[in-house]
Amino acid sequence: MPRHVLLMASLMALAACASTPTFDIAKLQPTPDADQATLTGRFEVNGRQFRLYPGSGDACLAGALTSLAGIPPLEYSNRQMTLSGRLLTAGGEEAGSLADPCGSGLILLADEVTVPDAASN
Repeated sequence: MPRHVLLMASLMALAACASTPTFDIAKLQPTPDADQATLTGRFEVNGRQFRLYPGSGDACLAGALTSLAGIPPLEYSNRQMTLSGRLLTAGGEEAGSLADPCGSGLILLADEVTVPDAASN
């Protein structure tokens, strides 16, 4: 098989992986026991506020980084990242004044931000 055909097939497979949703926003819910949720998606950070996109669409989950998570460098913005933390109802008492610019009705209060393993992408 010619090399350019293999290269195109590899690029198409990579693009398919990048656009596959990593979580379903519609199925996310806060738990009564405040269980940790771990979600991977395209990460956009602005200070301590962020948006996490599960796929290539416009749907996103907004949130804030706690002091435990620290503030990741700006170069982490627009990359696949894994965030762990508590899901809160937007506008609820625990979420306080955290904005929900995504309109998902949820906020992720993230305690940990990591780069996912290459095998999970």
